[in-house]
Amino acid sequence: MTDRIGLRADFSGAIRKTQTLKMLPKAHKWQATNWTTSTVKLLMASADAMQKSGPKKKTGMMKRNVGYQIATGDNRWQIAIGTGIGGKKTVPYALIQDKGGITKPHLIQAKAGKVLAFMVGSDTRFLRHVHHPGSKIPASGWFSNVLAKQEPILSAMMQPNVVLQVAEIMASGAVGMRSETI
Repeated sequence: MTDRIGLRADFSGAIRKTQTLKMLPKAHKWQATNWTTSTVKLLMASADAMQKSGPKKKTGMMKRNVGYQIATGDNRWQIAIGTGIGGKKTVPYALIQDKGGITKPHLIQAKAGKVLAFMVGSDTRFLRHVHHPGSKIPASGWFSNVLAKQEPILSAMMQPNVVLQVAEIMASGAVGMRSETI
């Protein structure tokens, strides 16, 4: 005589949790990427808002050259945002536009074979070059103000419970958050 015992075990919950845990690194990257791209868009809008029309019109170089890079190392994400990052050109005046200050003294030179004309009182003076003491640039906060508002958002997005929720959604195969899109 043989006795058979039928056992049923439901491992679906354990499998779901395992899939969720596998998605944690991708969920972190998803959160970091979403925050970074939205922050770059805000920085570009902030730089664009500084545009002026008229003779001292700005070129839009800062807006066009805000870039980013995201890397991982030592179990943490490293996000770099600014000009000259992610294949974009460095904009040397971006920092002084943000923080304000005095530009460096410099020499203004006439083009080859020409002279510069200046009115001093009622006299016109012709010079080949003139020393410029520098100009005061007021702080605009175009960069630092945006980051100050965005940093708490990043901190909230990277809370373990939030990242876990994102990983659960990814593990469930939700449209738009599949791991292949990360």
